[in-house]
Amino acid sequence: MIFANGDCYITYQQEELINDADRTRIEAGFEKEDHVYLSDLQATEHTLTFLYSPIKVMEEHNTIEPCHLVIDEVRAFLVRMEVAA
Repeated sequence: MIFANGDCYITYQQEELINDADRTRIEAGFEKEDHVYLSDLQATEHTLTFLYSPIKVMEEHNTIEPCHLVIDEVRAFLVRMEVAA
């Protein structure tokens, strides 16, 4: 499940544990890639939480609801990392 988590976070949550090897692979993939809106990733046992700047998205797209654009970027990243999203 992917959802907006506060003003500047998008969180992906799953029931299964994200094992250490997958977490390391995902974090390395995040650092290696260039992102349009995502600026940081925090991983826990069940979640991946992405930080973004809502003001940047709102200004670039002239919208007051930026999270759907960022959710699309998160979903695309998760697909590239072969995480079910």
